[in-house]
Amino acid sequence: MTLLPEHYVLSLPQQQALGKVSTLYQTPEIRSSSPVRTTLRFGLIADPQYADVPPDLENNRYYRHSLSKLSAAITELNALPLEFVVTLGDLVDRDWSSYEQLLPLYDGLHHPHAALIGNHDAQVISDHLAAQSPALGLPKSYYQFTLPGYRFLVLDGNDVSLYCNHANGDDRQLAEFMLEDLIECQQSQAQPWNGAVGAQQLAWIEQNLQQAKRLGEMVIVFGHYPLTPINSHNLWNCETLLELLCEYQVRAYFAGHDHRGGYDRIGSTDFITLKGMLDGADSLPFASVELQNGELMIHGYGPEISRVLPAVATD
Repeated sequence: MTLLPEHYVLSLPQQQALGKVSTLYQTPEIRSSSPVRTTLRFGLIADPQYADVPPDLENNRYYRHSLSKLSAAITELNALPLEFVVTLGDLVDRDWSSYEQLLPLYDGLHHPHAALIGNHDAQVISDHLAAQSPALGLPKSYYQFTLPGYRFLVLDGNDVSLYCNHANGDDRQLAEFMLEDLIECQQSQAQPWNGAVGAQQLAWIEQNLQQAKRLGEMVIVFGHYPLTPINSHNLWNCETLLELLCEYQVRAYFAGHDHRGGYDRIGSTDFITLKGMLDGADSLPFASVELQNGELMIHGYGPEISRVLPAVATD
């Protein structure tokens, strides 16, 4: 078996500069004593986007309420028999100090935790790292982990984005060119708050999909930016990634970012966007997922939609 090169999410200088915040973005340690797993369960949270600021009533965003909401969701998830929990990005909305309030809440999560860097997180982290001496770039935050029979890919849609700083080399300039081209082509995702998966990460994704296929592993992918249906919150190069995931018959892709939520199925792949925890004074959307014999059962809490998504026969 050919082993893929290890991808380190954070360099040692980045870990040191981020301090305790770096613990949120490490590859989770998943332990399994069972060689064959007939039922898999995991939890999902999207867009807490905490900030110590008044609500934006026009857009129904209650930033301070995210602390109590997140605490309640973690309490519920702790009571479930889960393998892990994924936060699909945007833990904070702005301000480096916001992480100080979130860290104790996530310290209370009993399950292994995978946190994606959303666009708001990326801006906060990038600004913090750019202010170091010497300046440090925004991390390339993508990695994989496995359980018997399953492979999970955590992607980084900020790989090429306007959130990159000058320590990221040519990535920021590439992002400007990419966005300009999307605007010229009148693509709906041509928005400065989105980003793209870079060429190196795309190659890494395909290597993982090829290896998973050889090993007979079912693949689940997590990303901050949706890929489908078409809307203004999608990844800049959503079509490229969409084609790749469907070609290898990935079982599901889970995203956040679009607080309204969403769903699409293409071929044998389900694309699920979770509703944002930030929105609404009291609404508390999050989910637990059960995967059994290829069937996805999503139990939605609060306004999050519950779904039963049957497996589709594959080649």
